[in-house]
Order: sequence, then structure tokens, then C-alpha cells
Amino acid sequence: MSAALPRARRSSLILPVNVPRFVEKAALRGADAVVLDLEDSVPSTEKANARRLVRDALALAGRGGPRWWCG
Repeated sequence: MSAALPRARRSSLILPVNVPRFVEKAALRGADAVVLDLEDSVPSTEKANARRLVRDALALAGRGGPRWWCG
């Protein structure tokens, strides 16, 4: 029996992790991957809090759906 090939990522949804409504709805948007942005889209005054929010956001990833990435 041959191993299944990995599914190609056709679309990625990149969003700021510090906007809760974006994170909560990300899995419903139909993208193959969700990228939680911690750099450009997060103001420097919110970076520390954004890092903590990643932990909460990754709990959503465990529910299935798209692959989640942090960057």
C-alpha cells in the first residue's frame, strides 16, 4: 500500500492574531492554511499580548479544518 501524498496548499489566510473575531472565524473561511501574523499587522505595543494569544488561537487548530501556522 502506498502512502498518501500530502495535500497541496492552494490558499492561505494571513491574519493578525490580536483581532479575536478574525481568529475565531478563520477556520470557516475555506482556506487550506491559516497563518497567524505576529509581526507586521500587530502594533509594537501589542506584541507581548499577541504572543499570549497564539496559545489560545492554537486551541482552535485542534478542532480540525485548515492547517495553522504562526509567523
